[in-house]
Amino acid sequence: MLNNYLCDSEVFHIRKLPFKNYFNYKICSIFFDIKKTKEIDDLKFISINKFNIFSINFNDYGNLKGNLYSFIINTLKKKYNTNRKYSIHLLTSPKFFGYIFNPISIYFVSHKKKIKYIIYEVRNTHHEKHMYFKKLSSKNINNHRLDKKLYVSPFLKMDLKYFFSVIFKKKGLKVMINALSKKEKLYTGMNIKFIQLNDKNLFFMAIKRLFYAQKVMIMIHFQAIKILIKRSKFNYKNKRIKNNFSFS
Repeated sequence: MLNNYLCDSEVFHIRKLPFKNYFNYKICSIFFDIKKTKEIDDLKFISINKFNIFSINFNDYGNLKGNLYSFIINTLKKKYNTNRKYSIHLLTSPKFFGYIFNPISIYFVSHKKKIKYIIYEVRNTHHEKHMYFKKLSSKNINNHRLDKKLYVSPFLKMDLKYFFSVIFKKKGLKVMINALSKKEKLYTGMNIKFIQLNDKNLFFMAIKRLFYAQKVMIMIHFQAIKILIKRSKFNYKNKRIKNNFSFS
């Protein structure tokens, strides 16, 4: 299950209340061990911390500086009093010719091939992010609830609950993230297909999902205009944050 993969991913948004709206789009993602990057370093079309057709810069993640793996391990030690040796896999979209906007990236922290923690790194278009750390048990490994902490849309109130569902399949992964209250219902998710990570597949992915990174930002603003036309209530953002964390 926890190998390195190139991913062909579909993202969807289904809004039910207070009005209906639906859209989806296709992106390229990658699922990989953040400590063992030699497989990626040996490839021609993707790089770690260097410019390429596809690239991943670790300084864009975590505490935005230093060693990403060490930051997560040290945070787990401090907040959960654990000294186990963990492997950490990251599901994220790589930059395409130096650009990406990742609304969400997900870390899977495992010990002896069992996922013990999951971390959701959520971003908004104001260059802010929040990392939700969640300790898993046998009861909540596939379904868990978290309080919304980050302003992500002018069309979503802050007093919402996120309901997460993460299900590994034989050749992929399904993630559901639902933002729910009595007056608001938004169902979002990703259907992710695992593909062998090699240069051939990266080359064809670059053609198949040409400028996917740029299209995501265009899609977000286009949908915002559609929702405004539907006269949705606009929730203004009060304060600016750069980077914060919550634990449960």
